[in-house]
Amino acid sequence: MALPIEAETPLSIWGRGDEGVIADIHGTNQLSARLREVGAVPGSPVRILRVGCLLVIQVGTSRFCLRKVDAACIRGKKAA
Repeated sequence: MALPIEAETPLSIWGRGDEGVIADIHGTNQLSARLREVGAVPGSPVRILRVGCLLVIQVGTSRFCLRKVDAACIRGKKAA
């Protein structure tokens, strides 16, 4: 059974343990290209592992850190 999906919000305001899917990525071409390389594309599942100045996120099986300003460029739909 699929979980209900909320409105799109930037990952920078998500909390630890929040899960959902990437809806859209805004930002520089360089940032978008780097995110694509690690599998962060629209439709990918995403989970927030740690919050603060740097966020640790998991996209699929990849885990990586993002600056909060870069995480603000990624909009996602949280699973309710």
